[in-house]
Amino acid sequence: MPVSGQDILRRIVDFAASASASEQKARASAQEAASEIDRLVTSQSDSFRELAQLYLPRLDDDVVRDGWSEMQGTLQTIILRKEDARRQRAERFQQATTLRASTDERWKSLCSRLNELTVKCDELAQRLSDQLAADTEFQTLSREAAEGQARLEQAQANLQQVESDAKAKLPNYQQSRLFQYLWNNAFGTENYQSRGLTRRLDRWVSRLIDYPRAAAGYQFLTSAPSQMRQLIDEQHKAVKAVMEEVERRQMTAANALELPRTQAEGAKLRGEQESAAAAAETARKGEELARQQLAELESPDCPWYQDALKAFQNMIQRTERSLVAARAAQTTELTDDQVVARLKYIDDQVNEKKSELDRFFSAAEAAAKRTARINELASKCRRAQFDHPRRIFDDRFDLESQLQALLVGTLDPDTAYQNLYRVQHLDSPVADQAGAVLQGPMAQILLQTMANAAGAALGSYAARAGQQHRVRGQNKDWF
Repeated sequence: MPVSGQDILRRIVDFAASASASEQKARASAQEAASEIDRLVTSQSDSFRELAQLYLPRLDDDVVRDGWSEMQGTLQTIILRKEDARRQRAERFQQATTLRASTDERWKSLCSRLNELTVKCDELAQRLSDQLAADTEFQTLSREAAEGQARLEQAQANLQQVESDAKAKLPNYQQSRLFQYLWNNAFGTENYQSRGLTRRLDRWVSRLIDYPRAAAGYQFLTSAPSQMRQLIDEQHKAVKAVMEEVERRQMTAANALELPRTQAEGAKLRGEQESAAAAAETARKGEELARQQLAELESPDCPWYQDALKAFQNMIQRTERSLVAARAAQTTELTDDQVVARLKYIDDQVNEKKSELDRFFSAAEAAAKRTARINELASKCRRAQFDHPRRIFDDRFDLESQLQALLVGTLDPDTAYQNLYRVQHLDSPVADQAGAVLQGPMAQILLQTMANAAGAALGSYAARAGQQHRVRGQNKDWF
């Protein structure tokens, strides 16, 4: 059983949401690792202060506190800069999210209205088809058009055969010197003027080559194609005249049902829907960029984090040199050794957490790329109106394997979209699928009703007459 396009798009969107969940999980783990690093750094600074007080008992505590206060001020400045950036980026992200939500809502609203118009148009199209099927004059004209088309096609086939014969046989006539001599002298016609011996010899040559039969064949091959083209042109005009009346009756009935007005309204709404889809896609990309910029604040590579690490590292390095110079190998107490061991343990933990942070952040970025591929496919499907109520897909298509291949990167969004496009079509309630795509509902109603009216023997001729001789609606009237 065919699968609706709405179900296909829903499955793609759900798969994208699942991929996004793994990204959010990785980012949450990265945030936990970053918070743990902050806690360890705080513990490290407390241990360092304790070590400084042990090694520098002769200095006033105010001096230590003043020196540490200077470092605290540096870190606080960096944190304030980071928080200011977070606030600005969070505001931009919120604005982008709001814009994306509003554009999505407008797109969905237009899709809903378009679907309603599509259903209404289908109902009107079916009513028009029923009215034309009951119109006796329309039925008579349809049969006339079918019969005229049959004669036209037979004449075209005859012309093709005659032209083929002329191409094959005329060179023999043109290369025969005896035939050309008699033909150029108008032998056998009132314009022939030779007398005496010449006339007797010409008669002898005529009997030799059977000139009367050859002349008749030559005359037919040279004159018949142009005469047949003239007849074909007249037949074409006759069929076209019948089709004009057929279309006039159809348009009169369609106007009474307000079908053209409904179609025009649908075409206008379709343009608005396409613009809304483009705006929604732009807003989605803007939201994604704002989200990435906000997520960068938790990255180990963000400039504020690097500034803080560099400042703290410089402070430790400066202090450790003074401590080593002042107290190297002079203390017998174990307290300072315990603090140093604690600092080493904290350093090891910080390095371990930094490795975890890098790993989680890399996993989040990889998941973001996977999610982006799925979202790109969903965007392409939305722009192509895969959720149109008439859109159906072959149920044998393995969407799950396509999405998995897209997720792991062995398939790109363009190829996945093309694979989907090849197994879908528009399900028309009034005509065959090819006509649905190529000509639109008004043409479909006309061709199908004419074919039904002409009967089984002439149905195909009626359909071709409609296709070849339509006066109105040469552009698609499908919305």
